[in-house]
Amino acid sequence: MNATAVQQTSTRQLAEFFGALQPKSIPDHVRDDACWRLVDTVGVALAGSRMDYAEMVRGVFAGMGGTPEATAFAVEGRLPAAHAGFVNGAYAHGPDYDDTHSVAMVHIGCTAVPSSLAMAERQRASGAEMLTAMIAGAEVGLRIGAAAPHRFHHRGLHATSVVGPFTSAMASGRLLRLDAERITNALGLAGSQSSGLLVGLHDGSWVKRLHPGWSVQAGITAALLAERGFLGPHEVLESPWGLYGVLLHGDEEPWRIDDVTAGLGERWLLPDTTYKPYSNGAWNHSSMDAVVAIMRDHHLHHEEIARIDAAVPVECLTVVCEPRDAKIHPRTPYHMKFSLPYSVAIVAVLGHADIDDYTDEVFANAEIADLAARTFCHGDPGMPPARFPARVTVETKGGERFERDVPAQRGGPGNPFQPEDHRAKFRANAGPSLGRARTDELLGSLENAWASPSVAEITRLMAAPA
Repeated sequence: MNATAVQQTSTRQLAEFFGALQPKSIPDHVRDDACWRLVDTVGVALAGSRMDYAEMVRGVFAGMGGTPEATAFAVEGRLPAAHAGFVNGAYAHGPDYDDTHSVAMVHIGCTAVPSSLAMAERQRASGAEMLTAMIAGAEVGLRIGAAAPHRFHHRGLHATSVVGPFTSAMASGRLLRLDAERITNALGLAGSQSSGLLVGLHDGSWVKRLHPGWSVQAGITAALLAERGFLGPHEVLESPWGLYGVLLHGDEEPWRIDDVTAGLGERWLLPDTTYKPYSNGAWNHSSMDAVVAIMRDHHLHHEEIARIDAAVPVECLTVVCEPRDAKIHPRTPYHMKFSLPYSVAIVAVLGHADIDDYTDEVFANAEIADLAARTFCHGDPGMPPARFPARVTVETKGGERFERDVPAQRGGPGNPFQPEDHRAKFRANAGPSLGRARTDELLGSLENAWASPSVAEITRLMAAPA
C-alpha cells in the first residue's frame, strides 16, 4: 500500500491524532464530561442488568467460557474482554436511558464506555488511560456520525451501530498501545461490522438493545486482529466501496467527509452529547417536559386534557411519531419507549416516566392509551433538529389552550444537567443492583477515575455482590 496515500486518508488522520492523544492536551471541560459520561453509562448499564432481557444476554456469554479478563456488570466472575464488552454494551443501551448526540444521532456512551472499561481491565490500565481511550473512541464515532447528520436513520440504519465498531476499535487500539498503522487497520476492519437495522423501533422487538454489544465486541476483535498485523482498508470512509459510499449510496444529501477530521484538537463533540432525563427515545423528552410544565403551571389534571399537539423537527417523525397507528397502538412495553404520543401520555397520567414505568401494567393502562390517541405530532420544517427541541400545545376540555416551547432538551447543551442531577440518576439506576453503600462507593470511584491507579479497583465494584 502506498505510504503517501495512507497518510491522506481520514482514517489515518484519526488514528494518528487520537492514537497519540495525551490527557494533558484534553481540555478541562472534555475531561470533566468524560467522568460524568462514565458515571451515567455505568449507572444505566446496572439498571439494564435487572431488565427482562438481561439474563438471556448474561447466560449466553457466561456459558461460552474463555479467559477471564474483564468484569461484566452485576455478573459473578470475569469474562473475555470482548464478551464482557458485549454484555455491558447491551445493558447500557437496553433501558434506552443512555446519552444521545443530536447531530450524529448516536448513543456514544454505550459503546465507548464498555469497550474502554473491558480493555483497560484486560490491560491493567489506569483510570486516566481508560478515560483517554474512551474520549478518543467517542470522538471518532461522533465525528463519523456527524459527517452525515441523521442520514443513517433515514436509511433505516441505527447510527449507533454504524459508528459503534469504530468507537470500540479506537478505544481498544489505544489501550493495546497500537501504533497509527495498526489503529488504521483496526478502524478499517471495524467498518465491515457497521450495521444495525431500525426495524425494532417499529415492531417492538428487542434487537436494538444488542446493537452496542455487537459494536463493542467487533471493535475489540478488530483491534486484537490489528495487533497481530491483520490488514484493514485504509480508505474505509472515503472509498466508493467504503462506509458512506455503500450505506448512503444515492443519498440526495451528500455526507461531509471533511468534517470527520476538521478541527482535531479544537472541536470536541463529546460534551455536546445530551444526557437523558427519561428512559425512552430522546426525541420524546422536550415534549414530555413541556406537558409537565403546562400541567404544573396551570394546575391541570390529565382528565381535563382534550388534545395535545407537539411540533417537532421533521427528522423526528419517522423515529417516534410515524406510522401513527403503530405509535398509538404499541405492541410491547419496549415499543412504548419509541412513541412520542405514548411517552407524553405516560408522564401526563402518572406524573412521572421513570425507568420502571415501561411495564405490562402501564402498557395495559386504558387512560394512558386514550390520551396517547389524542396526542398528535406535527413536523415543523423550520425547527432545527439540534438539541431535540419541541413546542407543545395543550387544549383543555373547557376550550383553553396553553403552549410551551422547549428549545433544548434537558440534559444537553443549553439545558445541562448539574452534578447533583447526575448523582441522583446514578443512585436511582445502580442502587437496586448494588445497595446504597456500594453504590456510593462506586460513584466516588467513578467521579475520581482520572486519579485511579487501576481500573480494576473500579470494576470490582460493578460485579455482582458476593
